[in-house]
Amino acid sequence: MGWIGVDFDGVLAVRVAEQGSRLGKPIVPMVSRVKDWLRDGYEVRVFTARAGDRQQVKLVKKWLKDNGLGDLVVTNIKDEGLIELWDDRAVRVVSNTGAPCSSCAGYSRLSRQDIKTDC
Repeated sequence: MGWIGVDFDGVLAVRVAEQGSRLGKPIVPMVSRVKDWLRDGYEVRVFTARAGDRQQVKLVKKWLKDNGLGDLVVTNIKDEGLIELWDDRAVRVVSNTGAPCSSCAGYSRLSRQDIKTDC
């Protein structure tokens, strides 16, 4: 079936300034969504830059358990099994074209063009 990737800071947990080892409070609608996916049988992995540091992985895993999400995989590696990625910084691109998705409502802050994103 594949897996759903969910970013941590700014998606599952409120992003905090100068976060280091500090983890933000849960973003309740997203935590609820992940619980629903898990209940429906989907595999969910936390896709975060924090996965590059073993201590950060331990902190995230504790946060996940403390917030009712159990023992999810914490990674920073995509593979062919990834079916969706939920992230607050991604710009959606039409597959095999390099073109930004034209049906999205937002924009890219890094381009002079009116590039659409998902939010």
